[in-house]
Amino acid sequence: MNVLAIPLWLDAVAVGFGGLAGALAARRRDFDIVGVLFLAVIGGLGGALLRDLLLQVPVRALTSPWLLPSAFVGGLLVAPLLALVGPLRFRRDVAFTLLDALSLAMYSVLGTDRAMTVGLPPTSCVFVGAVAGVGGALIRDVLINETPEHFKPGSFYVLAAIPGCISYFLLRTLELPVLVSALVSIGVVIAVRMSSWSLDWQTGRRRRAEH
Repeated sequence: MNVLAIPLWLDAVAVGFGGLAGALAARRRDFDIVGVLFLAVIGGLGGALLRDLLLQVPVRALTSPWLLPSAFVGGLLVAPLLALVGPLRFRRDVAFTLLDALSLAMYSVLGTDRAMTVGLPPTSCVFVGAVAGVGGALIRDVLINETPEHFKPGSFYVLAAIPGCISYFLLRTLELPVLVSALVSIGVVIAVRMSSWSLDWQTGRRRRAEH
């Protein structure tokens, strides 16, 4: 089966969403502009870096002239986004979770696609896709001294990425067009992630606070 390489424009859009989510995380903690842009780069490019390092291919985040600027643009868009959603904490939480879900979904699919292009077996393709999906957010959370959400009991994160990776692999195996397969699989990840968040699906019991 011939699998198309990841389109650069789709990679750039994913980086932009990841950068915006990283910048929003920085603003929620009152970081200055340097911190906002730094987390934008980490959130936007972390998944791409981990993906390409795992696959031992040229790091597209550094060789492309478009990806690093896309992360910066995502970081700079955080101010208009916050002005749009307003001061209500719930609306800002929804915006952050949705942006995080978009970044998770796109990089999970892109990571799976890139793994397929180098001929990895199905399980490895899903693994690379999941790592690429969660990588930016994981590094971001570590840098802001917060336990990564991936490891805490709570709404689905990695468990949202995996169905999307499997969906993309199966749809491409059936030789559906790349864009159709990508959009369907991205929708799967977003649906699982946002449903688990809004309906309070839990990966485990939260430990009660000690008094």
